[in-house]
Order: sequence, then C-alpha cells, then structure tokens
Amino acid sequence: MLYKYQDDNKRIAMGILSLAKVRDRADYLEQELHWYNDSKQRNLYLWRDQFNNWAGVIGTESFSSCLVVRRITLTPDVNTVFNIFNVLDDLKQLYPDIPLQGTLATQNYLNTWEQNNERKKCLNFI
Repeated sequence: MLYKYQDDNKRIAMGILSLAKVRDRADYLEQELHWYNDSKQRNLYLWRDQFNNWAGVIGTESFSSCLVVRRITLTPDVNTVFNIFNVLDDLKQLYPDIPLQGTLATQNYLNTWEQNNERKKCLNFI
C-alpha cells in the first residue's frame, strides 16, 4: 500500500532513498525530498509490504498527458520484480485513468509490468 510522503516519515524516506547506489549523501537526500515537496505535480510515496513494513519509495511527477515514475527504490529484502509490480499496481490504483511513463531509470520496470499485465489479461480471457 502506498502512503503519500509526510515530514513525519522523513527518516524512513531518507533511509530507503539512501539505498540507491548514487544517493548516499545526506545533503543530496534532503535536496531530493525538498524537490518532491516543492511542487504539487511531484509526489513521493512510501510503500508498505505485505507484512506492513516500510519497504520502498516511489517518486512521481504529473503532466497533463501522463504520470512519470521518476524513481522506485525498495529495501534489499523485498527488492524483487514481484514487489516492483505490487508497487506499480498500487500506483495505478491511485491513478487509474492516467498512463504511466518512465524515465531512463524506470522505463524497463514499466515495460515489464505492462507486458505482465497484458499476459494476465490474455490468460484470463482463455
């Protein structure tokens, strides 16, 4: 389940964001949180896994034609394709009528997720 970032969750968000390879400096993490909070078009969501543990973050930016997924970071113990799909499923539930688009860093996840959803539809059709 996704929860919109709030300042109360700053330590959790920074801890998860710091797991990304190039994002280990605290000042950079502060800047990234500020960047997401600085605009109504940008949102950072915290994700809870099936055991109700904080296990990931997903950053988005809204445009008139789509929602861009800017980042997906999961904790090492849950960093699987299955859980990335769960995060994207949760995001799609929040934005059911808006197409999701990725960046260079996230588009492969979205492509694989969309292919998996198409495969599920085909199997359910049979």
